[in-house]
Amino acid sequence: METSLILTVALAAAIIVIVLALVAVIVFQRWRISDNNAHLKEFIDENMEMRDELRRYKEQ
Repeated sequence: METSLILTVALAAAIIVIVLALVAVIVFQRWRISDNNAHLKEFIDENMEMRDELRRYKEQ
């Protein structure tokens, strides 16, 4: 009886730790993706500005 209770509690604790770790990984990855998207937007905006400048230069 005692052994099964100890195993049950240990298994429950292990599952809780695994679930919390997975949640932490998901949150971290979402943060990284949104951060990368912000940098990508800046890069695209800068390229669009450079393309417009190049067009204006060619038209002269």
